[in-house]
Amino acid sequence: MASNLRSLLIPLVFINAAAVLIGAYFYADQVSATAPQLLAFVPDCPLFVLLSIPILLGMMRNGPFSFFVSIGMVKYGLWTMFALLFHWGHYSSPLFFWTSVIFILGHAGMALEGLAILPGKRVGASALALSIIIFLAGDYSDYWLGTAPAIPQEGIGLVRGFSIASSVALPLLLFACGEKIRGLPLVRQLRGIIGA
Repeated sequence: MASNLRSLLIPLVFINAAAVLIGAYFYADQVSATAPQLLAFVPDCPLFVLLSIPILLGMMRNGPFSFFVSIGMVKYGLWTMFALLFHWGHYSSPLFFWTSVIFILGHAGMALEGLAILPGKRVGASALALSIIIFLAGDYSDYWLGTAPAIPQEGIGLVRGFSIASSVALPLLLFACGEKIRGLPLVRQLRGIIGA
């Protein structure tokens, strides 16, 4: 069974690589219009998917790095689904419908993959604190310096609140409940694919 799951690793890496390219295309205009010092805060989803690839391939087994990337995968996967569903009246129009459905499914997969790369050993409190600080800095950049993706501005306070809350709650949850999360059946299967 484990070898059958491991055979899915290369297709998973190719899917991630394709997602990075699609994300780079999606963010290209915004990246070109962003000040260099803020660039790291623009392409959130493609950046974290790119960072996950060396973890998937077993090239990076650093616990704090995997923890940080895991949080990013879950946070931005959930944020994108939330933003699309919150503005479903806009994103369900004929112009966006199928793209929105594909994006929701892809970002659900991104969040699940983030749970699967959660390191097997709990990281230290300093890695937890640093992760929270970095994700809150990303929220500040997004909502006060203008690096958030272009979405409808209706209800932006709720979207911002969701993002800020997830920057604190998700690291704490993944830190405190990592063993239980890794034991969830779907997460366990995904971990079997990546050999974690």
